[in-house]
Amino acid sequence: MPAVDARNRLAEVDELRSPPTADLDRRLDRLPDAHPSSPRYASDQRDADDIRPLTDAEHADHVADVKARLADARAAGLDTRLQHTIDEEHEIWSDAREAAQDAIVDDLYARAATVPCDYRAIVTGGLPGAGKTTVLRQHADIELSQYLMINPDVIKDAMAQRGLIPEVTGLTPMEAAGLVHEESSHIAKALAHRAQAEGKNVIWDVTLSRAESCAGRIEALRAAGYTRIEGMFVDVPVEVSVRRTDARHREGHDDYRAGLGLGGRFVPDEMTCAQTDSAWGSTNRANFEQLKRRFDTWSVYDNSFDGRAAELIAASPPDFERDREKV
Repeated sequence: MPAVDARNRLAEVDELRSPPTADLDRRLDRLPDAHPSSPRYASDQRDADDIRPLTDAEHADHVADVKARLADARAAGLDTRLQHTIDEEHEIWSDAREAAQDAIVDDLYARAATVPCDYRAIVTGGLPGAGKTTVLRQHADIELSQYLMINPDVIKDAMAQRGLIPEVTGLTPMEAAGLVHEESSHIAKALAHRAQAEGKNVIWDVTLSRAESCAGRIEALRAAGYTRIEGMFVDVPVEVSVRRTDARHREGHDDYRAGLGLGGRFVPDEMTCAQTDSAWGSTNRANFEQLKRRFDTWSVYDNSFDGRAAELIAASPPDFERDREKV
C-alpha cells in the first residue's frame, strides 16, 4: 500500500475513534472567524458579545448546536443513570451518588418544615410553559406555603447548583439537564415517599405526558392515607408551549452569558410537538380527561394568552365528591 494511502487510512480510523464531540469541534473549526461561535473569534469582540442578547439568527444556531451536543453526549453515555448506577439494569445508584441525592431530599424537605400534615395533595398537569405555578398562586386560591412542591425541574436546579449535571462543552448546566432526567425523577419520588410517610401536604407538579405515571402517583397517595386529592390542569396549545419554553431558554441563556444564573432550561420543540392530540390539543390534556374522576375535585384553566389572566374553563360539579366514591 502506498505511504500516502496508508496515512489517509490511519486518519480515517482515528476519525472513527474520535469521541462524539469531535464532530462538533470540527464543525466549529470550519466556521468563519467572524462567527461568534468560532474558536478564532477575537477575544475582545467575544467579551463584548458575551454580555449582549443573541440575535434571532444566533439563537437559532445555538439551539441547533445544543441539540447536536446533547445527542452526542447521550451517545457517549453521559446520562447519569448510566454513569452512576452499578447494576446492569441501571436501577441501583452508587453510594456516592445516593448520598448526593439524599442531601437534596434532606434540603428540600427541611425547607418545608412548617408545611402541615393534613393529608392533602394537589396534582397539577400541563405542557411545559403552561404556567402551572402562576395559576396555582394567582387564580386557584392555593396558599403555596401550605404545601411541599414536588417538581423534577426544581430538583434539576438543585442538581445544577451542586455540580451534579454532567459538563458538556458548549452547554450551560441547565441546557445539559436532560442528562439527569431519570435521576431527577428518582429524587422526586424519594422526596414524595418521605412526605407521604408523614401525610405532609404536597403538590405534584408534572406535565402529565404519561397517564400511567400520574395514576401511580394518585394510587400511592391514596395508599398513604391522603383524604383529599385535587387535580388541576393548565391548558395551552402546543405551539404556545413551544414558543414559551424557547423564550424561557433564550432569556436564561442570555443571562448566563452576562454572568447570571445557570442558563435556561432547554426543552426540545420536537418533544413538545410529539404531544399533539387531535381531540384534546395535547396528549397531556387527554390524559387528564382520562384520569380526572380519580380526583376528589378537579379544574381546568386556559392560560393560552400572554398578558391575560388564566380562565377557569371546566371544573368538577358540587356533587362530584360523592359521585367519585362510586368510580
